[in-house]
Amino acid sequence: MQSKNHKSLLLVLIFCVLSFELYAQSCEFERVSFTANFETARLNSCKKLSEDHYLLTTNPENRPINPSPWYAFKVEPKEQGSSNSIKITIQAERAKPRYLPKISKDRQTWKNLPFVVKNNQLTFKVTAFQDSYIAAQEIIDNNHYLSWINEIAQSSSFSQINLGHSTLGRPIEGLISLRDNNNEWLLVIGRQHPPEVTGALALLGFVEQLAQPTQIQQAFLQRFNVLIIPNLNPDGVASGNWRHNNKGIDLNRDWGKFTQLETALVKAKLDSLLKASQHLVFAVDFHSTQQDIFYTMPTDYNVAPSQFTNDWLAKIKSQTVASFVVRPKPGSSPGRGVFKQFIADEYKVHAVTFEIGDNTQRELIDHLAKTSGLTLMEHMLETPSQAFIFSAADP
Repeated sequence: MQSKNHKSLLLVLIFCVLSFELYAQSCEFERVSFTANFETARLNSCKKLSEDHYLLTTNPENRPINPSPWYAFKVEPKEQGSSNSIKITIQAERAKPRYLPKISKDRQTWKNLPFVVKNNQLTFKVTAFQDSYIAAQEIIDNNHYLSWINEIAQSSSFSQINLGHSTLGRPIEGLISLRDNNNEWLLVIGRQHPPEVTGALALLGFVEQLAQPTQIQQAFLQRFNVLIIPNLNPDGVASGNWRHNNKGIDLNRDWGKFTQLETALVKAKLDSLLKASQHLVFAVDFHSTQQDIFYTMPTDYNVAPSQFTNDWLAKIKSQTVASFVVRPKPGSSPGRGVFKQFIADEYKVHAVTFEIGDNTQRELIDHLAKTSGLTLMEHMLETPSQAFIFSAADP
């Protein structure tokens, strides 16, 4: 047992060293430096191609991997007062570019950069810059989540909750609304995949709608308990990983297997909450992909109520702007370890993988998130409690 513990400690130390090496990555040139000494940063190597042109590379944490090449770094001029105009080319190892370059001076306000793609390389110019951050998407790091959770807990009826710690010891925090007389649960999770920032933005807006002290919200929380885990992969977020946690595992392929500490913590919390008459009735998992998609369970799968998700999506469609296209994509994937499949098989209720397009307008994401939160509360309240309990005799 002692040897096993020593081996686990050694693995954690190795991961910490690897993470430190990633954060410490720095490329110094005469006119400019590129650094990755902050959470979410990803910069693996740099090369000067000409006087004002630099090639930066981003490599995945391991393979095989879904190619979602993330990059984030700080660019600093060496010569203050010069024109500070440079060209940057980003090359992802064995992958096409997915995320479009953005620049910020304070990591709060981001601006899109014009770019060209050629030979799987992303090239853009940076002019008149001073200590600027460049990233594939807006940076939402672990501190942002912790501050946001604390803010929601301080300003609403939700309470802050700690599920435990990640492989590298980072807290996995969440929010909970729990009333003794309630026995129906909604589960919301996010950020299984670190680069999927638009999904993260949608989750924040969605939860903020659930936390608003409106009449519909108060009625909702008088009937339903809610567990929210917005950042399930804090190690991957901190390391700027393309997809995995710091053990090189896709968390959204580990549900039902629970080989990873992060997913196992969620299952342990559900086991502690769903006792006696307590039961899960719906779950939402926020992600990002190339376009806005709702991955749903088929209506003829063994979940209840059979039409629940379709009816919710119809509500979203009727109450959101016409420019937003609701794209349901039903399907099942037994044995793959996907969250929504696990929820359907384990609890016999619907779950949705809520995918936001990488380049969906941020104002539209906020509108969609809040509309989705409001319509879900309405729809769940309209659904009788008995309808959420699956019976083999159901059609």
